[in-house]
Amino acid sequence: FDKWVARLAGWIVFAMMLIITYDVTMRYVFRAPTTWSFEISTYMLVAIVFLGGAWTLPAGGHVSVDIVTERVKPKTKALLGIITSFFAMFYLGIFSIAALNFTYQAWANNVKSTQYLGWPLWPIRSFLFIGGVLLFLEFFFKLVVNIRMFKRENLKT
Repeated sequence: FDKWVARLAGWIVFAMMLIITYDVTMRYVFRAPTTWSFEISTYMLVAIVFLGGAWTLPAGGHVSVDIVTERVKPKTKALLGIITSFFAMFYLGIFSIAALNFTYQAWANNVKSTQYLGWPLWPIRSFLFIGGVLLFLEFFFKLVVNIRMFKRENLKT
């Protein structure tokens, strides 16, 4: 599922590239800048970051301090993975609840963009919730893997 969501984010990057290229061409070649491209590109960037975040974790793309984990035993490495996954899940749980509330408030109060297009903001804000939940699930899977690794290392000793 993460790969599918990451592909979707990749297609959004491609569409964003086309929109920005169109805007630059219109601005500098035809002296007729668009009024909508910056706003749409901003929304697309939010979608890209939050849809791609979950795929990035198992791909090893998130920031980590491996200077410590490279030098410890596998059992200690698994324990550190359990601790960091737990804290990440705690944070992402709070983040996802807040993002859901943030999205709901935009929907319930019909909050619209103050920029040119004046679009409703709840669909854009929903990417925060979706991305938070997907990343929470990835950390849950990482937690399960690290617990299994920790148990396996305990059996060896």
